[in-house]
Amino acid sequence: MDTQSIETIRFPVAGMTCGSCVARITRSVRHVPGVTRVRVDLRNELASISRDPSLATNESIAAAVVAAGYEPDMDRIEPVTAAPSRGILGFLRRG
Repeated sequence: MDTQSIETIRFPVAGMTCGSCVARITRSVRHVPGVTRVRVDLRNELASISRDPSLATNESIAAAVVAAGYEPDMDRIEPVTAAPSRGILGFLRRG
């Protein structure tokens, strides 16, 4: 898989109530070919998925969330851009 083609998306997921919900969604989405990272935020009811979009389509990811028993809102997908790394120099400059 070409790391240049990896993108991260975020979308709301309804129906989560506990850590087991997070684990079920994570496990289900990890099995989608092309998914490289899954992060599910229970408090904000969001899923963030890093993927190769040529392999892991919106439809295949949504199907995995639904198969886990939850409701993805794929109409509200947002691209996630990487925050610039501040490193130790950025930390020291805040001082």
